[in-house]
This record gives sequence, structure tokens and C-alpha cells, in this order.
Amino acid sequence: MSLYFDNNDLFDADGHLTDDGLYALKDGTLDDLGALEAAEHLSFCDYCLLRYTELIDAAPACLQQPMRDLIPQVQNLMRLRRFRIMTNRYVSAAAAVVLCFMLWGFVSMGGSQRAAQRAIQPAEPRASFGQWVNATVGDFYAGLGDAFDQFTQAAGNGLAQLQHKDDGGQPAKGD
Repeated sequence: MSLYFDNNDLFDADGHLTDDGLYALKDGTLDDLGALEAAEHLSFCDYCLLRYTELIDAAPACLQQPMRDLIPQVQNLMRLRRFRIMTNRYVSAAAAVVLCFMLWGFVSMGGSQRAAQRAIQPAEPRASFGQWVNATVGDFYAGLGDAFDQFTQAAGNGLAQLQHKDDGGQPAKGD
């Protein structure tokens, strides 16, 4: 005797699920193909779906409840996911702030050198706040330009060294 319901008895002559087929679906004794056919049929046949829901509703209350309470487990997963999302956001924001401050410090070193050079020059009348902001922003952009120039020069020197190695150690033309 087979554990599974015979799929040939799943549908009646009118194309609806038989009572035995509905019970087999409810009890889980359909094989994979039969369960797939029954689920597909229930997705479009309102008559069989109504019969199947009445069959489930008629089951004792103890069978209608889940075997265990899933709410605490789902809530813990939601808390963990929320913590990960918030942590990722704050870590990303903190990394961006640190990177900005590092870039500001790196680029403004050139500006602080310019400010030191200006301090050596004879004293000028005290500048207004707007002039100070303009000078600071100008120093920032000048420092940024210097940083890019230094980067471009370092990259050019590195490329020249690579080209020099590729030429077999012979000095490149113009060296």
C-alpha cells in the first residue's frame, strides 16, 4: 500500500477536486505532482477553494493553530535586521565624516603654509569676516589644486619609471 494518494482520483469528471482529493491535500498525502496540480487548480477554481477552506475551518481548533508561536522569533529577526540597517547607516555616515575631515586636513595643509607666509609679511589691517571666509576658501581650493598637482606629478613619475623598466633599463628619450 502506498503512502501517497493516487493522482488519478484527484479530479472528478467535471474537472473539480474530489472530496478524497481535498482530504489528501489537507492531510499532506499527495505527492509533489499531485500537490502542484491541486494548488494550481485551487488558484483559479473558486468552487474548490471554498470547499477546501470549509474543510480546513471544520478542523478542530488545535489543528488550526501553528505548532509553535512564531511571533517572538520574527520580532527578534526584525530587531536584528533593524539594528544592522541602522548600524550600517551610521557607520557609513561616520566614515564619510572622517574621510571629509582627513581630506580637509590634507588639503588645508597647503593653505596653512600660505597663511604662515602671509603672517610673516608686514601686518595689514584686520580683515572682515567675509574677507576671512574668502581667503580661507581660496586657500582650501589652492591646497586642493596643489594636492592634485602633486598627485599628477607622482603619477607621471611612476609611469615614467614603469616605462623605463619596460624599455629594458635604457633611459627614456629626453632623460
